[in-house]
Amino acid sequence: MKAHRAILIKLPRDKCDADYIKRLMALSNLAYRDYEVWTPDLPRTIQHQLYGFKNFMESLVFGTTPKKWFAETWVPLKTLRIYADGSMKGDRKALVVLDFRSDVIRLRQVCRSEPGSVVEVPMPRWVIDRVGESGDVRFAMIGLKDDKPYLALIAEREVESYIPSEYILAVDVNSWGHGIAWGLIRNGKIVSFKQEGLNPQRIVSLYNQAVRRERKVGRLKRLGLDDEANAKRTRRMARRLRSRAYRLIRAEAVFLARKLTKKALRYKAMVFIDDVDWESLKELLTRKYGGRVGKLLLSGLKGFVKLLVTQLEWYGAPYEFRRLYSRKCPRCEHELTQEEGRTMVCTNCGFKAPRDKVPMYWAIKEVHPGDREKAQ
Repeated sequence: MKAHRAILIKLPRDKCDADYIKRLMALSNLAYRDYEVWTPDLPRTIQHQLYGFKNFMESLVFGTTPKKWFAETWVPLKTLRIYADGSMKGDRKALVVLDFRSDVIRLRQVCRSEPGSVVEVPMPRWVIDRVGESGDVRFAMIGLKDDKPYLALIAEREVESYIPSEYILAVDVNSWGHGIAWGLIRNGKIVSFKQEGLNPQRIVSLYNQAVRRERKVGRLKRLGLDDEANAKRTRRMARRLRSRAYRLIRAEAVFLARKLTKKALRYKAMVFIDDVDWESLKELLTRKYGGRVGKLLLSGLKGFVKLLVTQLEWYGAPYEFRRLYSRKCPRCEHELTQEEGRTMVCTNCGFKAPRDKVPMYWAIKEVHPGDREKAQ
């Protein structure tokens, strides 16, 4: 099985021409639609590389076809890897060169249109780590994100899933309000259990502060004062607050995905991930925190699941999506009643457990469907 991981690198704006990259992205959009447009003012090497990907139209590199004309479509590029011992792998005419002898990445004529243009950027540590894990950075993509140039390196690795031990790692994707609940299960018993996650009230506070400042900028703009120092300072602060909220959510998702992956590898556990009903969760978050903040938190949860799955696949940890209920009895499947302190009780069979532990008993039932007495 082939596993993939994407590594995103921010490129220096002073060395990259955003308008030039935007033109290359427009050509990529046309290439998706099976058009070839040869422009005389662009280097031929660029266009030959672009249309050389026609056999990869449905692959990881090209991805899915854009739904709109002139959508922001990243440019697929081949890579050349030069290792510490001097050996090379990849296309020698590639426009992206990963030099592991000097720990630099060279971009040939993909940042600027001038003949012979080469931009060097330091190689991030995690690129070296992926290669050290027998990964191979075969493809790259360049494009704009929020009008800023980025390079995406796509690492590929042949991996075989390990044979699971007697351990099960169950992951319940709850709302950020009560954290991500996980439990390590062995022989039908919960060995360890924990709830982790960020503080959503902090995210709400940052977001609301950003909105207040944006409204202030709007008022100043209507008065014709948007070029004043006060308006510019307020606009910068609003951007920083929004960025801070996004970074907090992203950092927590990365931390939890990495921690759970390491735990699965340590115990060679089979991983059960809650198959979330995203629509109901979206409704819950929107009702509790408001539309825009709810969508922000929901995107963070989806990002966490995607990161977790990507890392499990990369290291060969077997996983399955299973519906792990928190409001349905794992013994008799009747509706549970919530009491004070988020304790769930079944009026039919007498089952009782904290709400966030109920999914762990469902994980036990998935492995031992006939052993209902262990779910108590």
